[in-house]
Amino acid sequence: MHTGDRDAGNAAGAAGAAGGAGAAAGAAGDAASADLARTANLLGALALEAAGAQEAATRPVVGQAGAAAAALVTIAAHPGRTIERLRAPLGLSQPGAVRLVERLVAAGWVERSGAGGRRGLELRLTPAGQAQLEELLAARRAALARLLDPLSEPERAQLTGLLEKALGARTGDRADLERLCRLCDWRRCHSCPVASALGSQDGSS
Repeated sequence: MHTGDRDAGNAAGAAGAAGGAGAAAGAAGDAASADLARTANLLGALALEAAGAQEAATRPVVGQAGAAAAALVTIAAHPGRTIERLRAPLGLSQPGAVRLVERLVAAGWVERSGAGGRRGLELRLTPAGQAQLEELLAARRAALARLLDPLSEPERAQLTGLLEKALGARTGDRADLERLCRLCDWRRCHSCPVASALGSQDGSS
């Protein structure tokens, strides 16, 4: 075989190997993309189920849909908060927040106090509101715990770590903390990953 022919053969072999490697890498990339798409799809389905379970559990307790349950949780976590500061984590307009608070006051669950004016009236739970809060948190906890029933203790521990990591990654500022935790039973979350992520950011700034 002539030197030129041998060189051409080597080049063709190298090109074929490179092409094969590229095809394999492309196939691996497609498989990874497909796996990610499926995982995202499963997460979306479970997120809808969890949201529906929370709504179905808390709505009968508060007797109304929407942000009422989250409002009770937020006011309990931040007593003295005004309507203006309440509406942001709940995603409500100012008129919508006013109407919600009016309903909660009429139900006897929230009281308004303070001088008012430009600073606004301070909101706090009444004893009846505190009892309502305890009932709705217990109902929420039971509903979400049922979603975890199929998992073993090691699997639940693994899921806890993954959820902590994912929630921490969604935290950019305090507004994120209040939004993400607006329905949380914060007394049972001894090491909140959202608050921890926010603290880490504050410490590094």
